[in-house]
Amino acid sequence: MIAPVPHNVSGSNLVPEYKTEFSNGKVAVQVFRPRYISASAIQFGRWNTAQIGLKSFCAAVRRVLRHDIRERADVLYGHFLYLGGAAAVKLGAEFGIPAFPMVGDGMLNSMEPFGSSRARRHFASAAGFMTNSSFLGHLLQRDLGIAPDRIGVFPNGVDHRMFYPRNKREMRQKFNLPDDQLLVICAAKQDNQKGPSRVGEAIRGLPGVSGIFLGTGSNPPQADNILFNQSVPHHLVAEWLSAADLFVLPSTFEGCCNAMVEAMACGLPVIGAQGEFNDDILNERVAVRVDPLDIHAIRDAITCLRDDPNRRIRMSQAAREWSLGFDVEQRAQRMLRFMSERCHGVKGGRGGPCSVSPL
Repeated sequence: MIAPVPHNVSGSNLVPEYKTEFSNGKVAVQVFRPRYISASAIQFGRWNTAQIGLKSFCAAVRRVLRHDIRERADVLYGHFLYLGGAAAVKLGAEFGIPAFPMVGDGMLNSMEPFGSSRARRHFASAAGFMTNSSFLGHLLQRDLGIAPDRIGVFPNGVDHRMFYPRNKREMRQKFNLPDDQLLVICAAKQDNQKGPSRVGEAIRGLPGVSGIFLGTGSNPPQADNILFNQSVPHHLVAEWLSAADLFVLPSTFEGCCNAMVEAMACGLPVIGAQGEFNDDILNERVAVRVDPLDIHAIRDAITCLRDDPNRRIRMSQAAREWSLGFDVEQRAQRMLRFMSERCHGVKGGRGGPCSVSPL
């Protein structure tokens, strides 16, 4: 794995340029962290300083491919459109290796400093594109002119060895939470896009309801009935989810929301946003969909599920079952199969921007 580190990031000189790490504590992974120059993204007429960063990023990766990796790669996988995806395509063309950008940025925002015309040139020779939502697949078609058969959709997966339902009463006792409240949980960065502050407004003063918020940010929730509001280590997230009754996240846009998939794996019904970006992971059996900016709609959805425990039970069971189709290891196998099919020119694979891989 090649993970370039900007020279100007605080503490970057303390990061080793090469290290062997272990995936799941078992599989050895060589990780190269060459340095590159990041020049931010300042616009000067038609030119943006992000082009300096991309050129330096490519140079850093090129050094590793030429001098540090002994065996020739079968494919180059670039995570996110920029800088990783663009670098993978450019270097793939240089080295004669098929390249696949993985697009997970919610609105293709990383493309903005380069513009759509330049981006179309950057990605013209890609062997294929992978996205984590049908919504992003449609944006690739619209903004970059990518043909549908070059796009595979692979919603984010969850590690079911970590995310599964624990005993609710035991988890509430562990975290000193009340048994007589409907606990609404929101796990997200606390900004306007994700909307924890809107969840706080929706539950404020709501009888029988208390809130749990996992995360930090510039726009935190405000309500008297918030029981907990801070970040927790990732290995404890599943326990906090298991202590709650509902997962609420009114995002205005997403690539594919990991937190929602993790919540469903722990058996939580979801109150989530209307919008194509959630269509791959939410359906009416597992979620109530609302206008993410409508505080009253969020509040009404919470109230409705508070007052209908039988529906919550049905949704909880359905959420757990639905989440099994979003297994992280199965997702990786589907992605590898898609890349193999694209490299060998096989038609009719499980790609296409309107398809949903977990069935």
